[in-house]
Amino acid sequence: MKVYPLRKAAYVLVAGTLIGGCQVLGSSRKDTSAAAKPPAPMQYAPAREGLPTSRIWKSHIRFGDINGDGFADIGAVSRLADGPYVWIGNGKGQWTDASSGLPRESYCGGGMSFGDANNDGKMDVAIADHCHGVFVFLGDGAGHWKNSSAGLPTVGSEDVTVGDFNGDGCLDVAVVAAAEEGVRVFDGNCKGVWKESSKGLPRSEWGNSIVAADMDGDGDLDLVAAYSAGPRMWLNDGKGNWTEASEGLPAPEIHGLYWGIAVGDVNGDGKLDIATGAAIPGTEVFIQEPGPKWRKASEGIVPMNALGVALGDLNNDGKVDLVAVGKTNLDEIGGVYGVYPFLGDGTGKWTSVDNTGLPTTGRERTWGVGLADINNDGVLDIGVAFGDVLSPTWRSGSTARTIEEKGKEKDKGKDAKKDQKEAKKPPERGMFGGVEVWQGRLAGK
Repeated sequence: MKVYPLRKAAYVLVAGTLIGGCQVLGSSRKDTSAAAKPPAPMQYAPAREGLPTSRIWKSHIRFGDINGDGFADIGAVSRLADGPYVWIGNGKGQWTDASSGLPRESYCGGGMSFGDANNDGKMDVAIADHCHGVFVFLGDGAGHWKNSSAGLPTVGSEDVTVGDFNGDGCLDVAVVAAAEEGVRVFDGNCKGVWKESSKGLPRSEWGNSIVAADMDGDGDLDLVAAYSAGPRMWLNDGKGNWTEASEGLPAPEIHGLYWGIAVGDVNGDGKLDIATGAAIPGTEVFIQEPGPKWRKASEGIVPMNALGVALGDLNNDGKVDLVAVGKTNLDEIGGVYGVYPFLGDGTGKWTSVDNTGLPTTGRERTWGVGLADINNDGVLDIGVAFGDVLSPTWRSGSTARTIEEKGKEKDKGKDAKKDQKEAKKPPERGMFGGVEVWQGRLAGK
């Protein structure tokens, strides 16, 4: 069984890069970024030729090398459109659709994960959808896929992760449900048949994202999820038994606030820590301490409504950094979303980085974010899924206020009435969004 982690699936530092290349290509999408400030330690430029510029992509972003060329490929699931897609990258910011055999029907959004399910040396893909359930498709290494999902749930699921949870050499699947099925694991037999093995995992409520990683260093993959009751961790004994270890993690009275989850060694002590994204209270980081127990370490992270989060070393200083996608304008809806990098100091303190070339507002609702080195230059790049029924050119609050104030300042009453009428126009509705990648480089290089 081979899992292709891409820098350990963006949950550890920069060890074991899979991707590489050079040229940065432009984009037809306009980025709205911070005003001119001193150069940031990292700069980002669009590298998204061939990726979709429409439809709602309510999806986690996952990278993997499906054709074995050493360059990162990317996958995402559309909402109320035509299902999941995979695109092959060439290391130059150009992407080619490689989705032959994947469903072309209306999906609701979810996530995917890459790994070799049948041990043939070629990348396969597991897909979770909010409406349809969980599927595994076997890949031929050239972008063609064959369904191999016997035994997997057909009830809605929000996300999926893969790994060898029982040490038998075959890829297994873990999912977090969209409704009342909780968190579940299905053991694979390397032949495309799956059998549930979820003892100790919650079989009620729902979640939004899930990752697999060896959290306690015992050699077995454990699970961390943005569960309905809050971020949670379950330790694996390697035999199909799971034990929750979430002391110190949030347990809000309101369920379903948390959406994004990521893990990485934030303080360099050799133990993996957790980053979360939530509508309330926003982005948080929790350091693992003996027990295990969890200690909040979010100093410097600005208040925001966050969905996707990712951890990785953005500036190559040997310390884990954070990328959150969401909005810092908490009073409006519409085109107020963006991408926010934070540099870590190795102790759990964070510094927001402006003027990086990433959009900090003016975009559709953000969903998932992923990190990979798409051109093998040693610098992590960023992929984000966007999507909303509201046009990103519309904002609920400040735009209307500005027009009203502008109308009051007009000398001619006719102009004032025209502006006020414009302010009351309903927002344009449709399927707005896209999948975007920004290629990073370090300042001065």
